[in-house]
Amino acid sequence: MVQKYQSPIRVYKQPFELVMEAYERRFPTCHLIPMFVDSEVLEETESEDGSIHQVQRRCKLDVDAPRLLKRIAGVDYVYFSQENTLNKRERTLHIESHNETFSNRVIIHELCSYSAHPENEDWTCFEQSASLDIKSFFGFESTVEKMAMKQYASSIKKVCVPDLIRVIFIRH
Repeated sequence: MVQKYQSPIRVYKQPFELVMEAYERRFPTCHLIPMFVDSEVLEETESEDGSIHQVQRRCKLDVDAPRLLKRIAGVDYVYFSQENTLNKRERTLHIESHNETFSNRVIIHELCSYSAHPENEDWTCFEQSASLDIKSFFGFESTVEKMAMKQYASSIKKVCVPDLIRVIFIRH
């Protein structure tokens, strides 16, 4: 059964460019997001006029799962592929992510979007959706499904853009 998550639209009272700078500084790691262990840029391109910037990353996550489940699965970390398209002219960032680890058993797909607020150019909107489809997971399908969605929703609440901006810009 496919589990779906759709966040409400969040509005950050910071300009798009500041939010993007803070977002970029999260890579390759960010101490404010402890489950985000590492990332590697696989491909990066920019349009001739510099208005479109595309990045493909491989991200390493330390998922908060029971030790027994990690042992059964034979992994300590999970890997995700992430493709970002930043359009500086339109002031949008589209992020598409999917899992590499267990992709034959579990399909995780996430879409995120940052954009300048339509009524206030000094604010930024954020939207997020995700789906989880567990095909087979050693007989633990229901448990893994519930745990994954619970952790996903919990991790989203922990990462606050204004906090990232404050900490990142104070430290640099």
